[in-house]
Amino acid sequence: MNLDNVSTKDWILGGAALLLAIDLLFFPWFSISIFDFSGTDAPDGWLGVLALLATLAVVADLLVERLSPQTQIPAIGGSRVMTRFVLAVAAAVFMALKFLFHIHFSVFGWGFYLGVVLVVALLVFATQARQVQPASRGVVGGPAGPAGPATPTASTTPAEPAEPAAPAQPTAPGERTGSVPPPTA
Repeated sequence: MNLDNVSTKDWILGGAALLLAIDLLFFPWFSISIFDFSGTDAPDGWLGVLALLATLAVVADLLVERLSPQTQIPAIGGSRVMTRFVLAVAAAVFMALKFLFHIHFSVFGWGFYLGVVLVVALLVFATQARQVQPASRGVVGGPAGPAGPATPTASTTPAEPAEPAAPAQPTAPGERTGSVPPPTA
């Protein structure tokens, strides 16, 4: 396990996702009378649970990619960065649905407002990571440079065997050779 592979942006993205998971589990989202309910409690706790699973998946995906890069797991859109972006969007959608199903600003607890700030931060950092993702990927034939994937050249592709050339035969002046028909007048 090498923590040198984890960049500052990875720490921020993972931290925002982890804080959002803690917020969904433990902080008061709804305060009714003397009772406080977390984001995974009723009403519509299933939306909070799905948002929690999406945020934990962001953290798990980031950990697997950075701490065990040889591990191959399925990716959405062909890249791990896109997978984390889609998971962050899913968490935001589940939280937005939970909000829309229960719009009562008088009953929202401070955990709800913290959750809104954290999910916006998660989306911003996931979007930034997606935009910073390497734009060019190498092909099997060679490395990618700043101009894009390498294109096959004579040095990278094997040459087809050429047919041996026929030996040149001396011709008399005015005599035609080959399969070229004589000119017509």
